[in-house]
Amino acid sequence: MYGFEIFLAKLMGFLTEENGELVLTKKGAFYFHYYENYYTLSYIDKMWGLMRNEAFPKGMTL
Repeated sequence: MYGFEIFLAKLMGFLTEENGELVLTKKGAFYFHYYENYYTLSYIDKMWGLMRNEAFPKGMTL
């Protein structure tokens, strides 16, 4: 299902395959956590901004 994405990640040095398992390289782990942090902070900022005006909003669009 994710064959092309895995191929690209291996090509760019983000993943290796060891004993049939996909393993993040140090470079892959760095970028994974960098972008995870970015999206997490974006989500929290959006949620706090929304909840500052309304304690229990009906929904939120990211």
